[in-house]
Amino acid sequence: MKTTTVNSLIAIEKVESEAWLDMYAAAPDSYVTSSKTSYARLGTSVGLADQGVPIAEFNRVLGLGIAEPLSEEGLDQAIAWMNEHASELYSLQIPPTALPDMIHEWIQAKGFKRTGRGWAKYYRDSMPVESHPMPTTLEVRLVEPHHATDFGYAAQVGFGFPESLISWFSALAGRPKWRVYVAYEANHPVACGAMFIDKNWAWLGIDATLPDYRGRGAQNALIKQRLTDGIALGVTGFTAETGQPPEGQEDTNKSYCNYHRAGFNRVYVRPNYMKVD
Repeated sequence: MKTTTVNSLIAIEKVESEAWLDMYAAAPDSYVTSSKTSYARLGTSVGLADQGVPIAEFNRVLGLGIAEPLSEEGLDQAIAWMNEHASELYSLQIPPTALPDMIHEWIQAKGFKRTGRGWAKYYRDSMPVESHPMPTTLEVRLVEPHHATDFGYAAQVGFGFPESLISWFSALAGRPKWRVYVAYEANHPVACGAMFIDKNWAWLGIDATLPDYRGRGAQNALIKQRLTDGIALGVTGFTAETGQPPEGQEDTNKSYCNYHRAGFNRVYVRPNYMKVD
């Protein structure tokens, strides 16, 4: 792969931010009310909050300092919004292109600490997609709105989320910029994956497989189908992310290996900063 440019790194962050922002905008009113879900553009960054799902994936700030240098006042405003709306377990995610460099110092001075191993961010261009050496027997289908609950069900069960999230994930089927896919055994939904396309960039996410069907190649097939369809639609840059495995153990992480096998390369690890008690 060619060296990833700064503009590409910024685009990787932007398309992910826009995907999550639009996903929150799609949440049904009943879910928003019951789970206390909210989202906002915080200057050039994005704030996501879901008190009903108190994990960092659903409670975080993305894109701090990527479109233009962040001011300390802007950081304070983002933190204040999160303190008001998000679960206590929220995170601030800082990409390598964030400006100014002192963002990390500001965050730590405000009581935040880098936690965990961070998120591995991947990039892939539009080179042809190769077939997996061991094709799955599962059938991957693009989900139309009348089968939306198949996607919602696979995502909810695959991730082990509350049943209330079925309606939220289902709302993405047929939504502009989104294409959602399900892997079926016969007509039973057993795995899923989504693709959000904004201009010529695509974000791949919501990759989930029911426990009894893991290890059968569903995610390899779902990644291939999304890449194939995205390339046909004119996408030139794809991105995705997984948790960063421990050093030296990357080959034991299935999600990490699935994306590398599909031609993605890890371009950076994005740290999470969380409030220290």
